[in-house]
Amino acid sequence: MPRPDVDIAILGGGCAGLSLAVRLARVGRDLCVIEPRTSYSDDRAWSFWRTAPDPFEDCVRASWAHWDVSGPGGTVRRGSSRMQYQNVAAGPFYDRAQSVIADNPTAALSLGTSASSIRRLASGWQIETDAGTLTANHVVDTRPPRRAPSYGQFFLGWEIRTERAVFDPDRVHLMQFRKARSRGVDFVYTLPFARDRALVEVTSFAPENPGPDVFKAWLDAEIAALDPGRFEVLREEAGALPMHVGFADPRELGVIGMGLSGGAARPSTGYAFTRIQAQADHVFHALQRGTSPHPRLDGSATRFMDRVFLQVLQTMPERGPALFETLFRNAPPDRLERFLSGSTRAVDRLSVMRSLPTLPFLRAALVPA
Repeated sequence: MPRPDVDIAILGGGCAGLSLAVRLARVGRDLCVIEPRTSYSDDRAWSFWRTAPDPFEDCVRASWAHWDVSGPGGTVRRGSSRMQYQNVAAGPFYDRAQSVIADNPTAALSLGTSASSIRRLASGWQIETDAGTLTANHVVDTRPPRRAPSYGQFFLGWEIRTERAVFDPDRVHLMQFRKARSRGVDFVYTLPFARDRALVEVTSFAPENPGPDVFKAWLDAEIAALDPGRFEVLREEAGALPMHVGFADPRELGVIGMGLSGGAARPSTGYAFTRIQAQADHVFHALQRGTSPHPRLDGSATRFMDRVFLQVLQTMPERGPALFETLFRNAPPDRLERFLSGSTRAVDRLSVMRSLPTLPFLRAALVPA
């Protein structure tokens, strides 16, 4: 049999593809990342509660020990002496990944290249790209989802520098709920980097994207309400994250799925960065052992809880703000944050269940939509 062009082909050089590539390149594996972008920019940021080490810890831009949620009953303030809410900016993340890949002579990053089809061979795979044909022993597909979820997290954010000092740099506003502008649950997310600099983001948990016109008008109004004086928009980020239990693109048997199209976003929250790192760890270790990866992140209990929670949000969006406020008010310190970060510990699950009103969730559990 002819020798394949590369041992491992990674389709997509976003967060998931580069996270895996860094792990593999560090141990000298033969790989190629195929990415349509011709260059990277500081186009987004990932925020999460730090629960485990990963290769990008020195790309953390800022950390916070305090956060809050504001709902109809007031503001709930939380914090932790053990867990930090952290932000990783895309620019340093991309730079680190490209540097590690460049240091491995058997690793390559092919920018400006798109994969169009994958075909199984007698041994390995054939990938058709707009730069030619590539053969590989293993294919990891981390490309964006090809279909829209039935429910998602949609957002538009501006990182701004303001004339006046209007932000508290020590506290993240995770959710400041607003009158709905979508058919779902709407809130403002504020990530402060300094007294005069923050990411201000308007977000909808909804069955469809409200659209750029709705989001821009809403974001303009939120920034004006801060009374910031003159301000400068330093960068913009927008996106759509699936909030859909079991969400994953169908793939041919043997192709390894990762990233948002591989179920990396937590269905009930949209958090993805720590779960992508967990996926990358799992796939890396399986490839090192020569076993078949199965990067499924959620067991049956977690999928059940997410399904019930999402059903309540979708069928009773007007109750969403109060439910989130209640959850953050009642859950013991750290346990909710661990659960939101992907914890499967029984004590964390039970803490979350006990923190929410029983009746709507019991109905959703007994009568699936």
